[in-house]
Amino acid sequence: MFKKLSYFLFILSTTNRIFPYLLILGTTALVILVGMNAYFFGLFSSDALEAEGIDNIFGGGIFDTLWWSMKHLLDPGALSENYGAPLPVLVFALFNSVMGLIITGALIGFIVSAIQTTVDNAKVGAATIQDSGHYLLLGWNRKGPAILELFARLNVPKRIVILTEHNLEQLRVDLRQNYRTLRNLKILPVQGAIGSSSELRRVAASRASHVLVLAESKSAGQSDMTSIRALTILTAIGGRNETNANLVAEIVNKSNVEIAKVATRATHPIVSSSDFISKTMAQCARYPGYSMVYSELFASGDFVIDLFPVPLEMEGILFSQISDALANVATLGISWVVEKDGQKRRASVLNPEPDYDLAEGDELIVLRHQDEKPQLMSAPSASNLNEKRTIAINMPDLSKVLIITANQNLNLMVEELMNHAASNLEIVVACQNSVEEENSFWQKSSADRIDRLSLKFVEFDLVESSNLEGIAPQDFDVVFITADESQETIDADSRTMLILFLLQELRSRNKDAIFPPVVVELLNSESRELCEATPMTDAVISTEILSTQLAQLVRDPYLETLYNELLNAGGIEIGIREAVHFISDETKISWESICQKGHEFHEVVLGYLRQGKIFVCPNKRSIVELDNKDSVIVLAQQVYR
Repeated sequence: MFKKLSYFLFILSTTNRIFPYLLILGTTALVILVGMNAYFFGLFSSDALEAEGIDNIFGGGIFDTLWWSMKHLLDPGALSENYGAPLPVLVFALFNSVMGLIITGALIGFIVSAIQTTVDNAKVGAATIQDSGHYLLLGWNRKGPAILELFARLNVPKRIVILTEHNLEQLRVDLRQNYRTLRNLKILPVQGAIGSSSELRRVAASRASHVLVLAESKSAGQSDMTSIRALTILTAIGGRNETNANLVAEIVNKSNVEIAKVATRATHPIVSSSDFISKTMAQCARYPGYSMVYSELFASGDFVIDLFPVPLEMEGILFSQISDALANVATLGISWVVEKDGQKRRASVLNPEPDYDLAEGDELIVLRHQDEKPQLMSAPSASNLNEKRTIAINMPDLSKVLIITANQNLNLMVEELMNHAASNLEIVVACQNSVEEENSFWQKSSADRIDRLSLKFVEFDLVESSNLEGIAPQDFDVVFITADESQETIDADSRTMLILFLLQELRSRNKDAIFPPVVVELLNSESRELCEATPMTDAVISTEILSTQLAQLVRDPYLETLYNELLNAGGIEIGIREAVHFISDETKISWESICQKGHEFHEVVLGYLRQGKIFVCPNKRSIVELDNKDSVIVLAQQVYR
């Protein structure tokens, strides 16, 4: 019987948070009642009343007895005030005092345990979110801090809830390392599985205004399946509650993007990190300095892409006219809302023809400084379009490519290089375990355009770095170094820097040879500064650029069209042109004149490069100084050899 009672009390204590306090309250009442039995053993006798701690103010009845019993339970020190009382009364007083100590100790223990449980729950993020309209970050990886930094620069006032299955201590370390930039954000880390519907309800996903899904695991396939499951649940939640939360997700493998789009019913942006990195690196090979320009435009936080409604009185004018009339922005294209199957979506076109007629409902996509609003210089001038002119562009010949180290993006990179190649393409991949990597490549590769591709795998290991000289990097048109995260004990950026130092040594031995451009993928922006004295010509900080894209898309989903268009082969691209095409014989010229010259080439002028510095969106009223060594940054149709 006693064992059953003990087990029953144990079950109630561990499964009911209120029961321990009810048990203490019941025990207290029972002890008080037991102590009140002193009344029948001479509590108010003449001998007992001589004691200091016994009074009969209310006639020695039930109230005096209750007070005496409670006093000894709550204040064990009252026992000494019963000196001289009859022995039975002293026994009851001692019992109440001892039980008072036990009950007080138990109460303190329960309170301390509750506080400790609360602290432990806070450490592991076991909280139920009561906010509404908050930002929700599902998953955590190296892109997380960069995304939060951009939110800080944009002065996001809402609470940012981070749900991750990883240890929150490492997450808090990441946050502490970026404390200065993130201190104004209201960040709440919560631990849990992002693919669980109960966990998503706990973080109030149905009431969030912005939801961003990050790849949680290092395993691409596993992380993608988790992300797709989360997207399915979020889409179902949105459908039931008819919410219009902005949702964007990171998918590692490009092959899983279509599945993710099905999960979201093709209503939200999906970003393939591997596809994005491959396309960016290919563009860097076509335009040396591309990553620096791209980062300044989209990852610096100094510029934002915005929508500018066309005033009613300007409907029907030409794209080139209103572009020239806006003083402090670069006009990237046109956007409008379309309705299909009862759903409204935003359509966009970049770099439209200069004589594009603006219609009702059209809005301009503009690039502007974060702290400035678009300003009209004056009423748009009359159209004065000249016949389209063509710029003679010397594009690099990418027919022989060296890729050092192979990672999960190899197939996509080869595919992207094939998209940009105007003739046959020869690629040499120098990596560890070359035989296994070659077999893996052909298993994943499609047979399209294989007749134009010559692909060779050669063994390369940093332990035996001398074989890099035998590969002869100086004989290639471009050299790519991808981030190798295959070994957790070795930092990927450290491996990349070692390879760059080896290339630097080779270049110093072959001073007469023209060394090709070297495009590298780095994971940390701080690593770029350490590589300045190496042959590196372009560095794609994949985490930085991807983080910026994800953060911007979750705030402005219509930018998906812009990002896709800028990186896809055969579409609109960010180009770098020689300034001589825009300045003629002048060295000092108004920025408005340069923008108008861009219309003649059917290109949108974004800024210029001078002495290694990038200048974006100068005021059209300003006078700039350019010479033949400088470059102009434009938005244009892709050009091939």
